[in-house]
Amino acid sequence: MSITAVLISVGTLLVFLYQTNLVRKQQYMSVLPYLEFENHSVFSENYKLVLKNKGIGPALITSRNVVINGRSYDLDLGTYLEEQMVPGDAAYFVITNITEGNLISEKEGIELVVLQPQTSRSGLEKIHGLIYNDSLEFVVQYESVYGERWQVSSKNSTPKRLN
Repeated sequence: MSITAVLISVGTLLVFLYQTNLVRKQQYMSVLPYLEFENHSVFSENYKLVLKNKGIGPALITSRNVVINGRSYDLDLGTYLEEQMVPGDAAYFVITNITEGNLISEKEGIELVVLQPQTSRSGLEKIHGLIYNDSLEFVVQYESVYGERWQVSSKNSTPKRLN
């Protein structure tokens, strides 16, 4: 009788451990931030570049870099654009800087670049030439509340898991 009680206890323990593991996996799957770059009104004066969280749960930004010809620079896209523009370009835009520690909530986004209506055609072309060239890539790394790390870039909008 005591052997039966011990076997039932061990079986109960194994079932409990298995259920605990399933609950933990379910928790991780229920928090999956999915950042994606969205381009609105490309090649028009209403252009917007938005970094949007289309997933479940918040995304905590851990780093952001501008990569030019394979070399990484500790800049966000807005700062890079400001550095490349000269006063005669007649390009007017509003930027939002992304820094380490920014949090993008579920179904929310950050408007990285918003072109203003008074931007000239040449200014529009310059901004699009800077953003949409083969040598430039904007890379953002982020993590979920459980510490899972991800990376998304302007060249590959599908997030890549890092750990």
